[in-house]
Amino acid sequence: MSSEAPYAALSAVFWAGVLTAAHAGRERLAEPTSATDVLALGLAGAKIGAIVAEARVAVFLRRPFADGPAAVQPAGDGLRRAVGELVTCSHCAALWAAGALAVAQLARPRETRLVTRVFAAYAVADAARSLLARAR
Repeated sequence: MSSEAPYAALSAVFWAGVLTAAHAGRERLAEPTSATDVLALGLAGAKIGAIVAEARVAVFLRRPFADGPAAVQPAGDGLRRAVGELVTCSHCAALWAAGALAVAQLARPRETRLVTRVFAAYAVADAARSLLARAR
């Protein structure tokens, strides 16, 4: 197996999931998406990605694929390493989180909108806290 194969496999899993959900939920895809929904999805995805990749409470998610006290150093080879790089990269994990939220929105829109709004609000609150700290 080439060194790129595990990354290609992860990419295939991601896109197969998104495209399968899009096909299954194609009736709902016709519904308009507001700019607010896209903004909330982006904020929520970014916040979830940061939590997965960096937060102490998510060490248990990273530990099977990463080393170090905070499990932030990808470990192993092949697929284990590729997943380790995914779960220790906030930008990478954010794409998967946004994809999962978008797919979930097709199946359970009301519930997913609530979860998305909670994480989006958390992202806004975190940004506000950071701005206030800088102003002091």
